[in-house]
Formats: sequence, structure tokens, C-alpha cells
Amino acid sequence: MAELIDLNGKRFGRLTVIARDGSHRGKALWLCKCDCGNEKIAESCHLRTGATTSCGCYQKERASESNVTHGDSRSRLYYEWQHLKRRCYNPSSPNYKYYGGRGIKVCDEWRESFEAFKTWALENGYREDLTLDKIDNDKDYTPDNCRWATKEMQSCNRSINRIVTYHGELGVYEVMCRKLNANTGTIRSRMKKKGVSFEEAVDNFPPTAPYKSYCGYVPKDE
Repeated sequence: MAELIDLNGKRFGRLTVIARDGSHRGKALWLCKCDCGNEKIAESCHLRTGATTSCGCYQKERASESNVTHGDSRSRLYYEWQHLKRRCYNPSSPNYKYYGGRGIKVCDEWRESFEAFKTWALENGYREDLTLDKIDNDKDYTPDNCRWATKEMQSCNRSINRIVTYHGELGVYEVMCRKLNANTGTIRSRMKKKGVSFEEAVDNFPPTAPYKSYCGYVPKDE
């Protein structure tokens, strides 16, 4: 028989274990006190795996919130909210490895409340043709690290983080293009279509049009 793991006094979500309460089908039961004041009997394995974290009040609160915001449940903004949580916390999501798998999280304010996310979105330029974009791809989803961007801006953001070399000098792609007064779109096209390096794309072809960031974002020098 497996050795009993003593959970007395330990906390799981909103539940604090206060006493052992026998067994059921060979599984240890524990009497717990919920933050809301109710008591609940839960199996040891359910507590330790996170399957049980409250007396049921949490689920009721979420259901109540869903009823309040249900008018938005079919909206594109609600989809954006669900999608950003899924890619950060659901290992089954195809994009999880790029977000949650790298330790990227959603701030508690947004994760726990669609209304908070919606309020921020509407106050910060949300439109149906824009998508949520992180300013710094290595930081979490927070109000100060997010914006609403076009696909072009998001593509540009990825380019900003790309390091290139020009005659031995390392630099961020957009910053280097601006320094050389080279058109970002032209250089990018040459590198992709001709399979050449950044340096070759700048030096070995006719001069490009003056520098232009096609997403309208001008990065700061590093």
C-alpha cells in the first residue's frame, strides 16, 4: 500500500486542508475549508493535481462572468482573449511552444477577466482588422507590452528582432537598414528571392529607394 501523503494544513487553490476524512475506494479524503467559508471533502489526488481548487464557488463565479459577457462570446475580441490564453497555457495548442513553452504568460488581470481585457482593448485602438501584438516578444502579455497591429506591423516586429551583419558590424535588421538608408522591403525581398546575405543584398545590387519601414515603425538605435 502506498504511503499516505499528509496534506493537513496545505493549501490548494482556494482550499485549505483542515482534517483527514477517511477514504473512498482506496483513495484518501480530506476535509477542506474554502476561502468563501464553505467546507468541501476532496480526494487527495484531485487536490494534488489541481483538479479540485475550490468548493465550487470558482466555477459559479466564472459561469456568472460568462453570463455577463455572453453577448461578446461570439465576438472577434472574445476570440482574441481566448486565443492568447490558449497559446500560453494549453500544451495542445499548435502555438504553445512559441509562447507558454517559452515561459510567456498572461497578466492576472487579463487572464481572469474578459471585461478587463475588453476595457483595455477599446481604450487602446482595437479594430476588427487588427490583431494583438506584443511589443517585446520575450515578455509577457501585459497592458504595457501589447498593442493592436496590422499583419504588416507584426511582420515588422519580427524583423526588428532579427540580427544581421554588415561588414563585420552586428545590428538589428530595421535599425541597420535605417543606418544605411536602405529600403527594408527591397532588402528583405532580395534576401528571400535571391538567397543572399544582408550584406550582399545591400552591396551587390543597384541602390535601393530611401529607407522606409513599411509598417510605419521606426526603431530606436541600440
